[in-house]
Amino acid sequence: MPNLKFCLTFLSVCLAELNAGMFLGWTSPITPRLLDHDFSFKITANEACWTVCVFTLGMACGCFLSIFLLDIVGRKVLILLTIFPSSVSWMLMLWSPSISNLYVSRFIGGTASGIIFTSGSIYVTEISPPHIRSALCSCFLLMNYCGSFLGYVLTSIGTIEKYSYVGMFLVMLQFIVFAWMPESPFYLLRRKRFGAGMDSLMYMRNSADVAEELDSIMKSVESDSQYNGTISSIFHLASEKGGKRVILIGANLMTLQVFSGTIILITYSRTIFEKIDNVQLPGTYISIVLPIVFLMSYLLCISLVDRLGRKPLIIVSTVGVASCSFLLGIYFFLEQKNLDTSGFQPFAFGVALLYVISVSLGLASVPFVVMNEIFPMYAKAACVGLGFCVNFIWSFIILRIWSTVVFANSIHIGFWLFSGFNVFSIFFLVFYLPETKGQFLQISDSSVGRIKK
Repeated sequence: MPNLKFCLTFLSVCLAELNAGMFLGWTSPITPRLLDHDFSFKITANEACWTVCVFTLGMACGCFLSIFLLDIVGRKVLILLTIFPSSVSWMLMLWSPSISNLYVSRFIGGTASGIIFTSGSIYVTEISPPHIRSALCSCFLLMNYCGSFLGYVLTSIGTIEKYSYVGMFLVMLQFIVFAWMPESPFYLLRRKRFGAGMDSLMYMRNSADVAEELDSIMKSVESDSQYNGTISSIFHLASEKGGKRVILIGANLMTLQVFSGTIILITYSRTIFEKIDNVQLPGTYISIVLPIVFLMSYLLCISLVDRLGRKPLIIVSTVGVASCSFLLGIYFFLEQKNLDTSGFQPFAFGVALLYVISVSLGLASVPFVVMNEIFPMYAKAACVGLGFCVNFIWSFIILRIWSTVVFANSIHIGFWLFSGFNVFSIFFLVFYLPETKGQFLQISDSSVGRIKK
């Protein structure tokens, strides 16, 4: 079991991801109120769409910046530096609210979230014991969804201004607590700060008996020390046996994660469920009930990911998403053709809930875990940062397409798009995705050469 010091370190970095989730989560319940001119400024449907989309552009920017900063300033310092863009983002929502300030706030908040998402996930991966690494990485990502859930609740019953004060408080709290935590031992040893690296590892394990783990980390660091540049590390990985395959796997995983519809469920869950006519729950309750279902399924994923492995969970999740999105597409297609769907409305509601469960059982988090495990240490910051950047660029594209589809009353097209891509991805997952369960990170590094071309 992890010791108290490790748990405190882990929880403090999770607090940063909670705040990142709060930037994203408030849009689902608040967007309909913005469209109804329920606030001090007016907003159109197109402006509401851009309010959502500009955040993902900011996240892509944050991930891209992380590529160059992670190995220069370190994981811990980079996370701490996000206090500045995070604070500015919340302040812009407090001062003279307007659509232009909202755009700027969302982009800056997205940039901070992208940096936290990339540097935080790498930090957690590097400090975690191998037998629970995937569960802890999933818990870290869970905090993003918990932040979204907090956004659902607070903005459903309160105002943007009060919500911003909560966000500001969490930013300050996280900075104060995390400032006392150690840097990743992998980063310190790679920067040849051997004493600090040993101290960090002993702190994380709450034991002086870390010689074996320290030796294995040192061997990995020494073998990778010649590839320090961002570009050179990627080119060297591509030149290695199996390297191109690993890069392709990472890119496909990040694309699949977006086409699971996770970002759509977070952003447009209320809109989707309100389109099922038989749902009698008020919109406020829908925005709260759905995240609860999502989080419960996600907790099940955390309990299974280090027992069953990454690959089985992703495959099961993909099959569920493909099936449910196809059935939902049929329902909304029949509804658009003005056919009588009253007898199918309870079924559609059940399928929609099953869709939420399917996403949260694997595709919502496990692809990000695998991304942090399949790349060698020397290329991890560059490849993970680029992979996450690809993910959020795809998220921007999907959100733009989806908003057009939703407002054009052709929601079935969006679900069929998800279904088709997930069906295709099942074959990729079965034949190409490696299993990384229970491996030390340095063992995962050496496994690159065993992924045959």
